[in-house]
Amino acid sequence: MELIVISESQIKLTLSGDEMKSYRGTTGEKLRGIIGEAERQYGIAPMSGRIYVQMYPSRAGGCELFVTRLRALPAPGAERSVTEYRRGGTIGRQVAYAFLRMDCLLGCCAALCRSGYPGSSSAYVDPGRRTFYLLLDRENPAPGEHLGSLCPSETVFYINEHCDALCAENAAEKLGPLA
Repeated sequence: MELIVISESQIKLTLSGDEMKSYRGTTGEKLRGIIGEAERQYGIAPMSGRIYVQMYPSRAGGCELFVTRLRALPAPGAERSVTEYRRGGTIGRQVAYAFLRMDCLLGCCAALCRSGYPGSSSAYVDPGRRTFYLLLDRENPAPGEHLGSLCPSETVFYINEHCDALCAENAAEKLGPLA
């Protein structure tokens, strides 16, 4: 495992395929194990509290993890949203997630269907970059659980200009059964 400290609240971890195989359990348990090992091995400050994790798989079976410790949420009733505490966000009530593989996008759509996701969804492909995008009207944990990455809010504009629609409406409902 390699560690790069980006800031006091963000780290990058690089794991090989063999290292990834050594972690067992649910996605959350695996992430806690990986982050705990990094804390012990490198002596970094604990990544306790709320964290945001972006995972980028490698072709050799390993991955890169970007782990960000989020600031505490404001008190109940405050006029702030979670999007103020991370890069990326929403524009026009759309949140963009990127997937490097179609099966991950389909798996995410199936998970959204199973969970009864009530919002709108649309799916796109960028043929030049071989990237798939899922636009939702609100943040959801399902894309992250299926190797999707939350995109900066400006990505919505890029998608609208450069990508082809796979399913312009009800993508989760229509693509989910294909998983």
